[in-house]
Amino acid sequence: MQPIFTLDARDNIMLEVMRDYFKLTNPVVRREIQAMHQETTRVLSAKGISYAELRAGLVPKTDRHEAGFIFDSQCIGSSWYRLEVACAFLPLLDKRTTQSVLCGDLLGENQDLIFRILQESLVLTRSLDFVHSSLLYCIYINNLSESALKRLHEKLAYFPAYVGYIPATFASRAKTYLSTTLVHRFLKNGTRIIMGHEDALPNDENVNVVGYPFEDFGYEVYSLQSSYFGVFLSYKIERPVYAGFEVDTEMALNAVSDQVIPLNDFTVILKETKHGYLRSEKGGKLRKAGIAHLEPEDLAAQIKAKISASYIYNLVYLEEHNAVKFNVMLEFPRHDGGYPTRLTAVLEYKLEKRILSVITLC
Repeated sequence: MQPIFTLDARDNIMLEVMRDYFKLTNPVVRREIQAMHQETTRVLSAKGISYAELRAGLVPKTDRHEAGFIFDSQCIGSSWYRLEVACAFLPLLDKRTTQSVLCGDLLGENQDLIFRILQESLVLTRSLDFVHSSLLYCIYINNLSESALKRLHEKLAYFPAYVGYIPATFASRAKTYLSTTLVHRFLKNGTRIIMGHEDALPNDENVNVVGYPFEDFGYEVYSLQSSYFGVFLSYKIERPVYAGFEVDTEMALNAVSDQVIPLNDFTVILKETKHGYLRSEKGGKLRKAGIAHLEPEDLAAQIKAKISASYIYNLVYLEEHNAVKFNVMLEFPRHDGGYPTRLTAVLEYKLEKRILSVITLC
């Protein structure tokens, strides 16, 4: 079975509404999700796009950065400031990469809190006269190399409306806030721009519903119905799984299993042989994360404690083992004050014994 890189039931409620309204059982939901995913990959393939090539823009990577670039709409004369911003950042994107782009105004009622969040996280390129957060517009981009992030920040500084960027590689209040106010705009795969269009339109059409002049900057626009794009081609900014949002993990597990059991009900197991392998082959990363000294059961406990701090992705059913495999991003603070260390944990979901078995850390 082809892996499902990501499934968004956190910002997209379609699956949850469909399940609850029609009172669907888990096996029916799984078949529906699988059918939708197969149709998504078929539509992409018909447009000459390989789903496998989109992975880098749909899942977080330990060696790549994410950032929210902030613009002051008061500095733009046009009421369609989003277009002006698009024309400023589109020429600066690397046409060789695959990236998700989210955007939105910085909305929220608690202006004091938003101001404090900006104060603690925003890397300024000029002074900001904060009036109201809704006057600030954000473009969020993932899968950035360190040099690409630096280049975007330096080049955008020539655009009068650019204020600075919010680093979002690691967990922070700012990253969590951005995850609640931004919407998915498009997925860039090389010189191809992929977006959702109205479900009333057939999937063999390509419609630029965003309205940006992508062609002027050397891009081609491809689109498919939003019900497919929203569920399978939308990047989720990582944040803890808050109460009321557990359905996202439920749906992700249901995509590859007829049985859905909360991950908190599972025991994480790290076998002695696997622990020895990780110490010998991944020792550098474990030491950087400050967990190399931990015994297998203690490291397993650390992994379990971190699982609820993010979402699961790269879901696949292992037919030969009758098991489910998925990845989760783990973040460990550094005791020396440096940036946190991020590790991807690959886990096997064993329903019968309610065990999450560690396959590897990378």
